Amino acid sequence: MGKKLLVLLIILFIGVFSVAVASPAEPVKINTINFDNSDNMIFIGSLSSPNQPMNIKTFKLTNPNRFGIDIENAILTRPNSSWSFKNSKIRQVKFSQFSTEPAVVRMVVYYNNDLDTGKIQVYKIGSNIVFSYKKDFLKQDYMENIYREQKSTSEDYYEYTTYSEDPSKSQQEADYVRPEQMNQVNQAFKSTTATTTTGPTRIEPTLKLKSRYYLSRVDVKRGNALIRGIGQIAIENPIIVSNPTRLVFDLPNTYVAQEIRNKDYYLGENESIRVGQFEPTKARVVITSEDVAKFRPIYSFDGQSIFFAHDDRILGMKLFDQYATISNYTAKKVNDITDLFELSFTAPPIHSIKRLNNKVEINLYNPTGFNHEAFKSGLNSIRLSELKTENLPYVGLKIIIPLKQLATIEYSESFDNKTIQLLMTTPKEAEIKSTPSPIIKKKGEIKTIVIDAGHGGSDVGAMREDILEKDITLDISKRLAEILRKKGYDIQMTRKTDEYVSLKDRVTFTEKKKADLFISVHVNSSVSTEASGLETHYYTPASYEFAQTVHKQLASKIKSKDRGLFKSKFYVINNDIAPSILVETGFISNQEERCQLITDERKQKTAEAIADGIIKYIKNN
Repeated sequence: MGKKLLVLLIILFIGVFSVAVASPAEPVKINTINFDNSDNMIFIGSLSSPNQPMNIKTFKLTNPNRFGIDIENAILTRPNSSWSFKNSKIRQVKFSQFSTEPAVVRMVVYYNNDLDTGKIQVYKIGSNIVFSYKKDFLKQDYMENIYREQKSTSEDYYEYTTYSEDPSKSQQEADYVRPEQMNQVNQAFKSTTATTTTGPTRIEPTLKLKSRYYLSRVDVKRGNALIRGIGQIAIENPIIVSNPTRLVFDLPNTYVAQEIRNKDYYLGENESIRVGQFEPTKARVVITSEDVAKFRPIYSFDGQSIFFAHDDRILGMKLFDQYATISNYTAKKVNDITDLFELSFTAPPIHSIKRLNNKVEINLYNPTGFNHEAFKSGLNSIRLSELKTENLPYVGLKIIIPLKQLATIEYSESFDNKTIQLLMTTPKEAEIKSTPSPIIKKKGEIKTIVIDAGHGGSDVGAMREDILEKDITLDISKRLAEILRKKGYDIQMTRKTDEYVSLKDRVTFTEKKKADLFISVHVNSSVSTEASGLETHYYTPASYEFAQTVHKQLASKIKSKDRGLFKSKFYVINNDIAPSILVETGFISNQEERCQLITDERKQKTAEAIADGIIKYIKNN
């Protein structure tokens, strides 16, 4: 009995002692930082549970002007980093493990004097933190573009952001104070609801992030898929790729939550949908199905979610809770080549848009009291005189607008979601005839080939462990040029040294040289260290065979994962007249592949494989 009592006392002592010295809460693990392409929103991603306590403190400093966020009890699982921006009131962002005891991760934002700190907002969304600087755009009649198919411009591309990683620990801020001006910044947080349970305060958003989009959830409903998030969602004109058949939508200015990236959601037998972070500022939605022609995106009443729906599978489904009456409609000529079609409603409509070769379809799923004849008689645009309206099954309205194949459209929605607007631009016949068509020359006629070494100078490209993308691309490009010159081709290089060349200048250079073929050499990067492999990108139909031939040679001769062909709107291959491709030669973010990419053997084999593909394409053409 005495021994049992002693054991019980020891167990009780250990239990009490364990409570007394209980370890602090598990540190929050911070692993990613991403930007939207307006440089006005920053996403800080965590590997921790959404329910894990996260204490956030903010501060403001001067000389120079900077705003800071401290994440307490947090560990940074990536290198200290810094970013610089060219087209924003935000000049620089530094991200570091500020201290280890206590563990504090710090983000410091350096900004110009004209930035209004009262418009800074900080949100906690699940296990992530969002820093947002709102622009002056809150007009009641403001139209936000939610669907586009026009050519992208250089401003859309992440190459305009300079990225660098600093392995050293950031210098501690000596003047870490909370001046009286911080009260102004704190006013920006009044738009959030602070809910205190047990432990630190959690900040939850109550306002919409209207200008950009955070994609956080995917739900499958009867073989359709609903993607949800916060902010104003937008999509680009989809493309269809084969083997297997897939419908691809790109979502500009979108950040995808880590937990749903690259996860297959099954819609049915041999059908799925997947969402990925295609670029740091762009998400990609891929629907795999042999029946992709029947899928269309349906915008929600608040513009914050899209239902990727199959026409046959939404029959009988309830898509709305309230009806919307058309209160006003406009059809007018903007100029010689552009027409505007606008619909206003008493409540936000549930709607979709689908562009086909010779028409555009707008489906309205919750309109009521619609008079077809009165509607069409009120149109005063010659181009819209052939517009047709049809009833959808059960309830709803379809508007069909004929378009010429070369016409382009922009589809927008008002800030209050009650007005939709379609701009249609149809080039004049003279302009169509004068627009250069892609030139595909026959064997013996292809002489001038432009080789574009990606990045250069101040634009270092992707970077890991002091290894720069710009150096690898230049080395491979020089080797490629030497091989092709020995074969008798006229080789022109957009850059021969470590110099900065803008995307526009690269295209202009190619046009001046009257290139017969164009190839841009790049190195890939990902937030995931596991991604690896080879990709070849093209945009115009005239470039497809060129891309296919080069990629086949590259994939067969380089021991790396074959990630396939991609139809992509990269500026340098989107705007060139000659057949143009962009080759991603491997992932610098993957340690094993990075070690291979810097070797002479890998660079030489890559150059030889690309050269073999170019020569084979010329011979087969």
